[in-house]
Amino acid sequence: KGDDKSLTGKPLMKRTMQIWINAADTLLSMICTKLPSPRTAQKYRVENLYEGPMDDEAANAIRSCNKDGPLMMYVSKMVPTSDKGRFY
Repeated sequence: KGDDKSLTGKPLMKRTMQIWINAADTLLSMICTKLPSPRTAQKYRVENLYEGPMDDEAANAIRSCNKDGPLMMYVSKMVPTSDKGRFY
């Protein structure tokens, strides 16, 4: 395109990557191929997500991804640290 022809260095590389590798499509593809399904992941995530007894109705519903289990909500507050890009 007209304006793109005058770009050099980092702006040229950024524009090339925007056109060549669409971030939204690439990210969605990686999510679909690399992340486990919720049904698989909840089996090992329940211990990090739920602080109650691991053998009660809520824990079992989370672990099995049971849509008919009790309504659960997880609230997380991300607090930035002094390291750029890190949260705790």
